[in-house]
Formats: sequence, C-alpha cells, structure tokens
Amino acid sequence: MKENEIKIKNYLLSLGFQPNLKGYKLLSRLIEMSVEGEKIIPLKFFGYEKLSCEFGVARESVEKDIQNAISSAWLRGDVDTLYREFGETLDENKGKPTNKQFVLTALERI
Repeated sequence: MKENEIKIKNYLLSLGFQPNLKGYKLLSRLIEMSVEGEKIIPLKFFGYEKLSCEFGVARESVEKDIQNAISSAWLRGDVDTLYREFGETLDENKGKPTNKQFVLTALERI
C-alpha cells in the first residue's frame, strides 16, 4: 500500500467512514487520484467518469455511493471531529458537505 493510500484511509476512518461501503472505496480512490495529480474537478465530468470506468459502474452510481458514504459517516462518526473539519462547508439544508465540498476539504487536510 502506498503512503498516500494509507494517509487517505486513516483520514477517512478517523472521520467515521465505514470501509465496507462501496462509496468509501470510491471516495478513497477519488482523493488518491487527485493527490497523484489527476484532474477530478468537475466531479461529474472527470472524477466520476474515471471512477465509473475503473470500477465498471455507472457515473450516477458513483455519485450516489459517495453521497451514501458521506451520509453514513455523518450518522455514525464523531460529530465534533466532523464539524471541526468541515464546519464551514456544510450544506445548511442537509447538515453535511456536498461530495465536491467534502473532497476539496479532505484534499486540503491530507
């Protein structure tokens, strides 16, 4: 396992992400691609497209699986840690960051 992979996985686990969810694997890989210098923004045209090809799933499925992983972390993770990390990026209506906000903030922190 590469150093970047370990950092990303440890970071996600510290936030309460569940490694058994497909969205966790997709999110981890998406962040890893960006750290390696690949263009992933805008997510719908670059990040999700690359993941859909790599994992053999629809682009919409990638987006939903990542949303599900973020939602699960917000339900099960340490609220104080999550708000400390992402407080300024939270969607007021949903109480959690969007996929893009999450990825960009995670990239700043890693």
